[in-house]
Amino acid sequence: MKKTLISIIVPVYNVEKYISRCVESLIGQSYKNIEIILVDDGSTDESGMICEQYANKDNRIKVIHKKNGGLSDARNVAIPLSKGEYISFVDSDDWVSKFYIENLYNAITKNYSDIAMSWFENVFEDRNIASKPVNILEKYQCMNVEMCLKKMLYQDNIETSAWGKLYKRQIIEKLRYPVGKLYEDIPVTYSAITLSSKIVVIKNIDYYYFQRKDSIQNAKFNIKKMDGVKHCNDMMKKVKREYPNLKSAAECRYISTICNILFQIRDNSYIKEKKFLWNEICKYRKNVIKDKDARKKTRVAAVLSFGGYHFLKFVYEKTQWRG
Repeated sequence: MKKTLISIIVPVYNVEKYISRCVESLIGQSYKNIEIILVDDGSTDESGMICEQYANKDNRIKVIHKKNGGLSDARNVAIPLSKGEYISFVDSDDWVSKFYIENLYNAITKNYSDIAMSWFENVFEDRNIASKPVNILEKYQCMNVEMCLKKMLYQDNIETSAWGKLYKRQIIEKLRYPVGKLYEDIPVTYSAITLSSKIVVIKNIDYYYFQRKDSIQNAKFNIKKMDGVKHCNDMMKKVKREYPNLKSAAECRYISTICNILFQIRDNSYIKEKKFLWNEICKYRKNVIKDKDARKKTRVAAVLSFGGYHFLKFVYEKTQWRG
């Protein structure tokens, strides 16, 4: 019997240094019945040509060339053109273990779930991978929507990233990523979870999240990064309305995002934004401190905030990697 087709969507933009590593990891998957959709999002380097070279070597690879529209637009274009019963996303500067799809597929089908999620390893330049992939499901856990959201909001082995997950087509085809926005995966991952009846999470580390010094996360602050604040604020409001039991968890996630973005501001060009973000910390910090389920680092940050902006900034910069 022929195995189920799984689509892997890879947005590609000016990653000529990294795209081969990514595509090679997908070609080498232990689960063979896949289609790999490489979306060349208007690259100005050799990325598009490299994609075409791989398509000529492997008939499972399809290449879409389009005008630059950003990560969201690239994913949105590929979703309706994909043919798989399940869909996964991989970023073009990252790569995966050979068991990435097999483990996610086994988890989602054995547990009759709508989404399967695995874990990842942060990989820094000039450092080796620490984890070893296995094709045995490790400590998998089935969850309902509320349980999954709680773990995601507390950042307890579940992240809002689009990658590292396998979605039933019926779930993800209903959604589209917000075009032109950063941190675009926050609202879509939230919606995907709420549309599901069951989610399965495995502890297998099969995704390698490459920490480029010039990545969006590690790049110098720009006003577009406030998209992340708005997405998290909108998510917090939805959680309070739709899942009131998770109010504290949503506030914890929000203040965590606030800290992350606030301390990327290094100059006096964004005084208005800096003041707004600091006021948001002051608004929610007492609630986070009282929340015994909150992440330790978030509660500590909330406590330290009473020492003032400069004190919290000093401690935060000493303990966070910024590329």
